[in-house]
Amino acid sequence: MISEGLAGRGHDVMLVTDAPREDPAGRAVEGDPRGVTVRRLTAYRELLADPSKVLWEQMTFSLAPELAACAEELRPDLVFTNTLDAALAGKWIAVDRNIPWVATFHEHEPEAQPLGSARLRVVHDVLRPSLVLACAENYADRARRHGSAAVTRLIPHGVDTDRFRPDRDTGQVRRHYGYGPDDLVVVCAAQLKPRKGILELVRAFSPVHARLPRTRLLIAGAVSSSSGDYPGKLREEIDRLGLGEVVRIDSDVTYHRMPDVLALADVVAQPSTGEGLSLAMLEAMSSGRPLVTCDFPGIGELVRDRRSAFLVPSPDPAHLAGALVELLSDESLRGRTGELAREQVLTHFTLQRMAERTEEALLAALDR
Repeated sequence: MISEGLAGRGHDVMLVTDAPREDPAGRAVEGDPRGVTVRRLTAYRELLADPSKVLWEQMTFSLAPELAACAEELRPDLVFTNTLDAALAGKWIAVDRNIPWVATFHEHEPEAQPLGSARLRVVHDVLRPSLVLACAENYADRARRHGSAAVTRLIPHGVDTDRFRPDRDTGQVRRHYGYGPDDLVVVCAAQLKPRKGILELVRAFSPVHARLPRTRLLIAGAVSSSSGDYPGKLREEIDRLGLGEVVRIDSDVTYHRMPDVLALADVVAQPSTGEGLSLAMLEAMSSGRPLVTCDFPGIGELVRDRRSAFLVPSPDPAHLAGALVELLSDESLRGRTGELAREQVLTHFTLQRMAERTEEALLAALDR
């Protein structure tokens, strides 16, 4: 998102990332950011598979040849990383090129991981980014506490409001999922992992569907390294509750398709127990869809007008079911809530606003 926003403002941007395991090297992937040079690294896999190499050494350094080639191709003025795992590589390039290293971190609870606090301290207090951009106040506070207080700047996420808009034609996506014109669709767009509250949502949907038989639940969620056996538990619960005909899990929805999936929704349910500034929730609100979520710490950064979303105290199925039934039973309420949500995004969370503020911060980092 930020790469596309900066490219749209006239900057040369190279995005260095991994290639999907099933795709050949160099192939464009649906949803690649517009105007951005994308380089997908694949040669490191051969080093990891080479029996003559020491595996743990390659796990740390196998990216270096490809990263050096990318840096030589672009000759960047700064390097920007967006995970703790990429921090060391970003620092390599910054030192090699004598350029600023700008970092943002989207991990939600890295302290809970093995050596998590130590990793945070090493990144912030030893590697020392030139600038840390935080999308939410709790992420900014974490960076400050671990050593980046002087260089941390809060810049909330932004959404492409032209792509995520209420008036998209949803006929094709409805046919794809087999939904009829009278079906009421609840969409949950989230990675399949416990803190997203999806299991509780499935349990909540059982009484919702019993009361409103035309309701359907679509879970658009990718499986990640932190998913574990959670996807299997979800499917088991769907079967146990007899919801197999009305609840669907689609793990193949790409970012390119997500605007149509959200526009398909009558209600979007994101019952997470904690987030930074949730991009998935912002995209739902930008799509003009009423949002049901939990009243977790920091939700006020996202939902600034409490009339623009339905907040429940926790992902308890009874709380979720009550909110869903109220919205699904009242078309005018859904419309008013969705309109307020869209207005809030247009005022505070546009991609243009984020790109302008990020550009300003990056240019200031170059001038130091």
